[in-house]
Amino acid sequence: MKDIDHKLSREIVNTAKTHDVSVIKLERLQNIRSTTRTSRKNNHSLHTWSFYRLATFIEYKAKLAGIKVEYVDPAYTSQICPICGSVHHANDRNYTCRCGFHTHRDLLGAINICNSTEYIGNRYTA
Repeated sequence: MKDIDHKLSREIVNTAKTHDVSVIKLERLQNIRSTTRTSRKNNHSLHTWSFYRLATFIEYKAKLAGIKVEYVDPAYTSQICPICGSVHHANDRNYTCRCGFHTHRDLLGAINICNSTEYIGNRYTA
């Protein structure tokens, strides 16, 4: 897993550099293992995923590249419509708002994290 975290973090920072990104935003994931719904299917992968280590690797590689890392509050990132601001639950993996906006809920979360103006500090443990 450590090697995978190094490769993922390098790819994230390299992509940011290629696109002249000055800030990488990450969700502040606290107590992720205790707050995530688990099933037999994903239980093993959840407990072997190193959230904190990956974030740490992204931080130090971004710093070396002159890129800032900010953490945002993950609350409702996959439920808030970026167009009208309404809060709706996704139906399975698809998010559809009454205003007509629709997308995959993971993409919705990424859009909301990117658009977030609420900076909540530096590194937090996962």
